[in-house]
Amino acid sequence: MQTDVMTSSTHASVQQRLATKALEDLSVCVLQTREDLSEHKDQWQQLEHSARCSAVFQSFAWTMATLENSKVAQNLRIFAVFDERRMIAALPLRIEKQNGLRILTGLAEPFQQYSEMLLDPGYTPSIILELLKPHLQNVGADIIHLRQIREGGALYDYASEYFTEVGEVDGAPWLDLTQWGSFEDYLKSISSRTRKTIRNQRNRLHKSAGLSHRIIRQTDTELETLILSSLKGRESWVEAMGYSSRALQGDGLQQFLLALNKETGSGCELIAFELKHGDVPISTEWGFLYKHCYFAYMADWNPDYEQSSPGKLHQMDVIEACFALGIDRIDFLKPASRYKMTWTSEVASVFDVVSPLSFKGHLHAQIWLQNLRPLAKRFVLALPKGPRAFLMSSVKKIIG
Repeated sequence: MQTDVMTSSTHASVQQRLATKALEDLSVCVLQTREDLSEHKDQWQQLEHSARCSAVFQSFAWTMATLENSKVAQNLRIFAVFDERRMIAALPLRIEKQNGLRILTGLAEPFQQYSEMLLDPGYTPSIILELLKPHLQNVGADIIHLRQIREGGALYDYASEYFTEVGEVDGAPWLDLTQWGSFEDYLKSISSRTRKTIRNQRNRLHKSAGLSHRIIRQTDTELETLILSSLKGRESWVEAMGYSSRALQGDGLQQFLLALNKETGSGCELIAFELKHGDVPISTEWGFLYKHCYFAYMADWNPDYEQSSPGKLHQMDVIEACFALGIDRIDFLKPASRYKMTWTSEVASVFDVVSPLSFKGHLHAQIWLQNLRPLAKRFVLALPKGPRAFLMSSVKKIIG
């Protein structure tokens, strides 16, 4: 009796035929209107539920809120992949016009924190992205620019191999709360020195006027006021430090958040946390609850309490609240700043990538993104805070 033996080359051939057959069974549809998206709401949300990554910034709620901006809605390009009639992947992008360039980028830029593709876990990311490749290349863009691709997501491995990295690699700290049975157990994992320092800082504030912490949910009428107030505080801090933020320019983020806050029951919930010293707010943090994960989107603090490290103090209350709410995971988002790393040792790599599609796109990538922009950024960040703030304020006035 002879036993059939499959060699490695035969196995590879079989795998290739299976992959080819899989591609033949799939189809791509480019959604370009709100109506197109609305027609696929149920399938989109089913895909969200089954996708292996928590892509809150590509959720149906985020996508619809983004389209409240008419300029974004006019340039919508959502690449949806179907296996027969079932949606198995969605990559929400848009064409951004910038200095004569047409840039294919994340739909919710500059508000989204990750670029990601929703993908059914039964499909291989590289196969789906190879299928999408000609469609991405033929939308009339000069360059594909995907910002903040996170390690562990559906885009990460493919983008690492086939796209060009630009800018600096950063990190997104995260915390898996299911490792501990309670908040008290979790605190034991923090160094005794850190616990002592924070305890002493909190005790000093407790003795003078007391500390209190509260959670503000999406149904609370105060939520919008608190978020809008924190946006103003954050904008003032960015300006005073001499930094820049595309997300805080104009009132786009404000309008987006107001639209998102109306999307109740969508599976993506706005939530805020506030720490007070007596009646004085000293730190505010807010973000999104999505698929048992809290995404810590923005923080603001009272500058009068800077010596007490209000952000670090408040983070302890936020983590304790997440335990009480039954949240499984916290994503602190980038950057991997020191106060975040006080509370976790886990960091996911995050990077930006480009793929030029035209001569202008190649020039933009090579001259600006890969060379001049990093040099300019290093120069500005090396300046003392005062001169840096003056320079950025002057540039802002010049460009309007």
